[in-house]
Amino acid sequence: MPATRYEILLPLRYNDGQDVELEKFLQTKEDLLRRFGALTVNPQPVEGDWIQEGIPYQDVLLKYVVDVEVDSQEVEEFFRTFKQLLKSRFRQLEIWIVASPIRII
Repeated sequence: MPATRYEILLPLRYNDGQDVELEKFLQTKEDLLRRFGALTVNPQPVEGDWIQEGIPYQDVLLKYVVDVEVDSQEVEEFFRTFKQLLKSRFRQLEIWIVASPIRII
């Protein structure tokens, strides 16, 4: 399989508007470092906007990026399981994890 970039979008606020505790971001970073040995955290928040049932919503998110040089079903399964953990940790109905093939030069 080719190298893959996994981008994880993590909300800065819970759905009730309260700030997510710093410890949750640090724990997530530690989890990924322990598993993959490296990651990139984009310190500039990004905005996500969507409309659900006619109601507009907006998230402010941090992006965590993990590049995996040798992707496998095991790695993808890790991210599927990790997504469920993140949904609980960040008290979200959904967490976006996007996987894209990349070429590392």
